[in-house]
Amino acid sequence: MNKLGVLWFSHKKCSVEELEAVAPRLTPTLFSEDPRVLGYVIIKTCNRVETYISAENAGEILEEVVDRQKLEKGGIFSGEDALWHLMRVACGLEAMIVGEDQILGQIKKSYLDSKKAGTLDDLLDLSFDRAIKVAKRARRETRINEGSVSIGSAAVDLAESITEGLKGKSILVIGAGEMGTRVAKAISEKNLRAMFIANRTYERAKVLASEVGGKAAKLDENEKWLSCCDVCICTTSAPHYVLDYGLMTRVMGHRITGNKLFIIDIANPKDVEERVGDIEGVGLYDLDCLYEISEENKKKRLSEVEKVEMIIDKEVDRFKKILNRQRIERLIGMIYEHGSHVREEEKRRALRFIEKGKDPKVVLDKFSHALLNKTLHLQSQVFRDFVVKKEDYADVCHGDGDNCAFVDFFMDEIEKRLCNNVSSNKSGTSSKAQ
Repeated sequence: MNKLGVLWFSHKKCSVEELEAVAPRLTPTLFSEDPRVLGYVIIKTCNRVETYISAENAGEILEEVVDRQKLEKGGIFSGEDALWHLMRVACGLEAMIVGEDQILGQIKKSYLDSKKAGTLDDLLDLSFDRAIKVAKRARRETRINEGSVSIGSAAVDLAESITEGLKGKSILVIGAGEMGTRVAKAISEKNLRAMFIANRTYERAKVLASEVGGKAAKLDENEKWLSCCDVCICTTSAPHYVLDYGLMTRVMGHRITGNKLFIIDIANPKDVEERVGDIEGVGLYDLDCLYEISEENKKKRLSEVEKVEMIIDKEVDRFKKILNRQRIERLIGMIYEHGSHVREEEKRRALRFIEKGKDPKVVLDKFSHALLNKTLHLQSQVFRDFVVKKEDYADVCHGDGDNCAFVDFFMDEIEKRLCNNVSSNKSGTSSKAQ
């Protein structure tokens, strides 16, 4: 896990403009052309730019990138801290809106894109796989993503609540800007009878309407659409009232349907004159109402954070066990490979002596001693070295004293020396072949 590192920039430290400036500077070539980097994943969203790498001294490599690219306001985590960060991000704990689901989809896409591009090593593959699973578990076992906390989402939920379901209803969305787009896209999934998009710029209304399967309307035709709609959601940034008392009095005077007209005003400044709420047959809801809903939902989500962190704790422990198990299996395989190489070498030597007429009993005795000594020499060497270096390992060990220090040291040294032996053996074999 010590090979894992992350360089992150987010809304916590950066403005949207700063994130937009960082994104193009964190390019794949920074990592694909660095021979020290074993794998990498880059995540870019409107609120976050992150690069995860797998490498020896991952933190140092990322610091070099920061210095070389002259990046500011970022953060670097390595080892277990990097894994913790990835899992927190996937669970929505690092999001601008705690618990939001969109980031999980973005992480999955980045992970799958990297897998397809072949930029993942085993450590990153396992890290992202576990992070996605822990995020799904957190959403399944807690209420971290329940209840709308953005004003746009709260407006849609409110519309659904006050109409007892939006299925078969007609909706008018006034405004095709950022908020209007969010509302229209969210509400288009509700199996409506019809949705109309009215905007000051008719062309913009047509674009949004085509995206959500609605019908574009001109702003001066509001009376026509209000006469037949069940819900109107106002989202413009106009400095004046879009729906005033006089207009709405006329609308209600010749309204086609006898149902109540619900108006949800999420504009700031307000799009709807307050007196409109006094007109018979009109139900008016404003930002204050939505703020109460979103704030209450935020409190509910924040109360779930501790539960999610407990789940992450358990998953990090499980991740470490998986890694250790994989590493042990790899080490065992390497030890067997080392033993097999010693056996083959000593067997050839013994056969040569027998062919030269040496006493088989003497040869066999020497063979068994050599096999035992050369097979165990490596492990014995590591045991002796540990006594000399154990204090250094105890300082960086995150377990319980000497036991953890010994396991870490033994695994590191055995793996390093066996890798060197394997490389030497392959080189030797290659030379003989030539």
